[in-house]
Amino acid sequence: MSKIINNMKVRINYRLINSFLAVMSLVFNGCKKFVQINPPSSQIVTASVFNDNNIATAALTAIYSAMRSASWNMSQSVGLLSDELQSPSNSNAIFPYYQNALLAVNSPGPWGEAFNYIYQANAVIEGLHSGQGISPAIQTQLTGEAKFIRAFWNFYLVNCYGDIPLVLSTDYTTNSTLSRVSKGKVYQQIITDLKDAKNLLNSDYVDGSDTAISSERVRPNKSAAGALLARVYLFTGDYQDAEIEANAILSNGQYKLEQELNSVFLINSAEAIWQLAIPVPSDYSTDDGLNFILTDAPSPTAAAQTVTISSDLWNSFEPDDQRKVKWIGSITTTGPDTTYYFPFKYKSNTLPITEYTMVLRVAEQYLIHAEALVRQNKKLDQAVIDINAIRQRAGLNNYTGPMVKDSLLTAILHERQVELFTEWGHRWFDLIRTENVDAVMNQITPEKGGTWKPQWALFPIPQSERLKDFNLTQNDGY
Repeated sequence: MSKIINNMKVRINYRLINSFLAVMSLVFNGCKKFVQINPPSSQIVTASVFNDNNIATAALTAIYSAMRSASWNMSQSVGLLSDELQSPSNSNAIFPYYQNALLAVNSPGPWGEAFNYIYQANAVIEGLHSGQGISPAIQTQLTGEAKFIRAFWNFYLVNCYGDIPLVLSTDYTTNSTLSRVSKGKVYQQIITDLKDAKNLLNSDYVDGSDTAISSERVRPNKSAAGALLARVYLFTGDYQDAEIEANAILSNGQYKLEQELNSVFLINSAEAIWQLAIPVPSDYSTDDGLNFILTDAPSPTAAAQTVTISSDLWNSFEPDDQRKVKWIGSITTTGPDTTYYFPFKYKSNTLPITEYTMVLRVAEQYLIHAEALVRQNKKLDQAVIDINAIRQRAGLNNYTGPMVKDSLLTAILHERQVELFTEWGHRWFDLIRTENVDAVMNQITPEKGGTWKPQWALFPIPQSERLKDFNLTQNDGY
């Protein structure tokens, strides 16, 4: 019964979100265009939003509602850029990614979407600061969530585009002339926001009241902030702090590896640190399941249900790896008989809703912890224990390679490739941060019919944005 009640709370909350979106469209008018954000069309509406606990909560959680397709968008686009996915589609939405031939005029990547979420997070932070009718506990929780959202999307922006504008307000006159700042400065802000979020957020998951504990893991808590912070520290080379943050997650009794692979992506999986629930009513559970699961041959023209697992990823799995068996699906068509393999981490593309979109999960923390230890060249035996936890769950034997740094790093990066494939672009970002992207893509891009250029590790800055803000410079090679 408690499970049913908690599910009802989430669905009631999302009904509030859906009914409130019309109001929020006034508050956030123009937020899709980062460099030309108009002032809110109704200051009275803005003020009223942050004088009511329920409506302020809806303003914040509406961001999660909008993010529901971001996982599939990111996973497909950078999966096609890298060596994870392939596609026969000649669609303009697919082909440039697959051949590593992105064009600035097509505005590829998450730029507009991510800055939209950042703008909304900034609006929530500012509104909570100036509002008069929000209870202190709710103000604390919502501010923490807004800072977490801002950090989350700045992480993806800086890894896709390199140097980016740092947007910390809703002041359209300032935002419309911002220049790009260094990647290091953006990371400093990400870390500051995540530290603030970790201090502000509840240790438990909360429901729509912002204070009552919930079994639904659909709103970030302290552990979600810590998990993302561990990743950020790994990416920035602060391996000691990456170890500390990941260890805090692994020591937390709320989280554990699901030993059954088919249970990992289910609603409120024990492995989930943060998931996104699709708003109801809906015809499907997740965008990943809807768009990755093939029901026929991949479409040669569409943007969805058109990708398959690449031969490079397929061949990366060791014999007997159960992830290859349970996380890759297949469909065979006739005339001629052809078998297509597709991402199958999410099993459902219809109702009932049985899965939530995974954003952060504990398996990544095992691999972060292991890599952080190895890069510090310390506690290598513990790093092997972490690696083996992932391998054993996949039905594989324990690591038996040399207990030396280079061999262990190779093993960890291999586990990241076959454990985290088609999840928010991990493979592509790993290739870049480890400086392996040129070696891999010099081989892979010609197989896809293109020619690799090192400058293409970064997305182009959208040309439409540069026409609006002449202070935005372009990445090399575009």
